[in-house]
Amino acid sequence: FYIYWSVKPRIVLLGKTRSGKTYTAKTIVGQERRNSPDSATETCELKEVCVAGKIVKVIETPGLTDAPEKKIKAELQHLVYMSAPGPLVLLLVIRLDKTFTEEKNTVKFIQENFGEDALCHTIILFTHADQLKEESLDEHIRDTPDLQAFTESFGGRFHSFNNKNTENRSQVSELLEKIEKMVEENGWRYYTSEMLQKTQRKKQFCKCLFIGGVMLGVTQLVLAPITLIAAGGAAVVSFYRFAKNG
Repeated sequence: FYIYWSVKPRIVLLGKTRSGKTYTAKTIVGQERRNSPDSATETCELKEVCVAGKIVKVIETPGLTDAPEKKIKAELQHLVYMSAPGPLVLLLVIRLDKTFTEEKNTVKFIQENFGEDALCHTIILFTHADQLKEESLDEHIRDTPDLQAFTESFGGRFHSFNNKNTENRSQVSELLEKIEKMVEENGWRYYTSEMLQKTQRKKQFCKCLFIGGVMLGVTQLVLAPITLIAAGGAAVVSFYRFAKNG
C-alpha cells in the first residue's frame, strides 16, 4: 500500500474538548493508548509519523469550538505557524457515544473561523466506533436524520476510529485513502494558511464595523463603498481592495 502525495501530508484535528482528539492523534501515529482519561489539550500540539512512505504531520488543537474568542484567535495563529503552508485536511473529531446535539453549530464555527472553502477540505472523524456494536457506521448515520444532514454539509465525507485498538493500522490507512480521494477531488489544492489568515482578517473587520450598533456582514463589505455615520459627520470608506485581496 502506497499513497502518492506531491506535498507533505498535514492533518489538523478539530473538535470539542474531550471529543477524542488526543487518542485519535495517538492512533494515527501508532502510539500506545494508556488507561487514563482523555486529557484536555491546552494548546496546539504537533506529532509526526511515517505512514505509507510519507512523513505525516498531525496537529492536535484544543477544544476550539467551545473556547473563548481570545483563545480561538491565539490558537489559530499558532496553527498557521505549525501547519505552514497549510493543512492537507481538517479532521473534525466527534464522539459516537454522545447524543448528537450541539455539533450542529460546528458548521457555522468552521465557516466563520476557517472560511467557506474549509468545508471541502474537511472530513468528519467519529471516535468510539466500538459503541456501534453490530450496527455499521453507514446504518447509524442513515438512522439519525440530524447526523445525516450534518455529514452532508461536508460532502458526505466521514470515517471512524476505534481508539481502543491502536494496533489496527487498517483504519489509519483507510483514512489516508479518503484524504487522498478528497484532495484529488479538490484538484490537489489544499487549505492554505493564507486562506485562514484572510478569513480571520475579514472576521475582524466585520466585528469592528457598526452602523447604529448593527454589525456589518461580509456581504456588505463586498458591496463597498459604505457610508459610516459617526460623531455627527460622514465618512466614506472603500473596501474594494480588502474584498479583493483579503
